[in-house]
Amino acid sequence: MIPGPTNVSPLILGSLARPTLSHVSVDFANILKETLKDLGQLFGTTGLVLPLAGTGTLASEVALANILEPGDRVLVICGGYFGERLADVATTLGATVDKLQVPWGSAANPDEVRQKLSGAGYKALLVVHVDTSTGAANPVNELAAIAQEKKVLFVVDAVCSLGGMDLQMDAWGIDVCFTGSQKALAIPPGLAIVAFGPNALKTRDQRKVPIGTYYGDLKRWAPIMEDPTKYFATHPVNMIYALHDSCKMILAEGLTKRFFRHSGLASAFRAAMRAIGLRLLCDESVSSNTLTVSYYPEGVRDWDFRKAMAGKYGIVVAGGLGPTSQKAFRVGHMGNVNRNDILATISAIEGSLAEQGYKFTHGVGVAAANGRLSEIGD
Repeated sequence: MIPGPTNVSPLILGSLARPTLSHVSVDFANILKETLKDLGQLFGTTGLVLPLAGTGTLASEVALANILEPGDRVLVICGGYFGERLADVATTLGATVDKLQVPWGSAANPDEVRQKLSGAGYKALLVVHVDTSTGAANPVNELAAIAQEKKVLFVVDAVCSLGGMDLQMDAWGIDVCFTGSQKALAIPPGLAIVAFGPNALKTRDQRKVPIGTYYGDLKRWAPIMEDPTKYFATHPVNMIYALHDSCKMILAEGLTKRFFRHSGLASAFRAAMRAIGLRLLCDESVSSNTLTVSYYPEGVRDWDFRKAMAGKYGIVVAGGLGPTSQKAFRVGHMGNVNRNDILATISAIEGSLAEQGYKFTHGVGVAAANGRLSEIGD
């Protein structure tokens, strides 16, 4: 129950075990073409989508390397560990980076972003939709409108949101969006997936400085996505199988229904934590549907708690990052997570807290979650 890698369906594990086709065969090309079409629905775009061998970190570098040149000024919203990392990637690529600091557990204020973008001549606005260190969800739709108003490129890190929360590149005006395979898409780590809109493609075409990446150059990959029987670099064939089947599972569930499921499970889990008496990092108004960060009560030790969760109850949760390290734990509720998973996790949390002497009414968390789930219905 960590916020990635998430639980992988047996169907997907079976996909990974299928015989490996030639990466330029017609059979594999058909699988990849179908996968790209389905990914377009998940991203909400008709633009170029690149599923590459790598993880979210590579995706962030590919996303930025294609649109940024040395000296370009960018504004990065930093409200957690991965917002800071996004700024580091931009800095590494030679951009001049300004940070808009947001307290951990909070979301960016659109008015502050608008005011900041009115200053120095920015080329791009960079934001993490949901930072895996905090669980706070930034108002991407509003920020996209501001980026369009200020005529800057808008780049979204959707590693911890795509497939679990609504995101529409074309309708909202997102220029570049990227994710990884191991979170709400619910397949193993190994794919960096980047989508580029028309403004981003135009920016790549108009570069004055040669691009500093070979493997990650969208211009080298674009012809391959058009005709996957052509060769540039070897595709991660079996991971594409997994992505193909995951997309089919997600679309069969239906995006609206899937987002509703994620929202309901998240709401139920947070209700349980509050009933137990735990303080949450994020206010309900900015909480994401994909993970929750809960502070420990006084006297509860991080390692002992998580050791009990894993050893006694068979449930793995993640520790806090940055300023929440040793002070909080993170629970992912995305991908294939269902009601039983949530209720079992809450029960294990109750038991592990009780073992360390925390006093509360046993079963109150499970009852709160069940009450919330009954309100939501199917």
